[in-house]
Amino acid sequence: MTTRYLFTTAITIAVVSLLAACGSAKSTSAINLTAAQAKYPGYSMADFTTGQALYAANCGRCHPAFAPNSHTEAQWAKWVPKMVPMANKEAGTVAIDESGQELILKFLYAASH
Repeated sequence: MTTRYLFTTAITIAVVSLLAACGSAKSTSAINLTAAQAKYPGYSMADFTTGQALYAANCGRCHPAFAPNSHTEAQWAKWVPKMVPMANKEAGTVAIDESGQELILKFLYAASH
């Protein structure tokens, strides 16, 4: 086998893997909000998007952001309040206030159901 063949094969495998990983992620528009809306009346796609943005922007500053379904609702309810002060300290400002914390918790619930 030539070096060019091995290189081409490696690139092809990498591209296919990347596309497969992207294709398996839920898009915001594919999220089913029914469970979250049953638990949190009035919960909207805008709430979901805001919570998702807060989580993405702040919860990966010090460590990789965990998948929403990697923890139970009770575990998230324990850890998010502990992490918010650290995220705010790392940001050097109040990046997540009390309402932002609630939006993050609701996002994690909605995204894992």
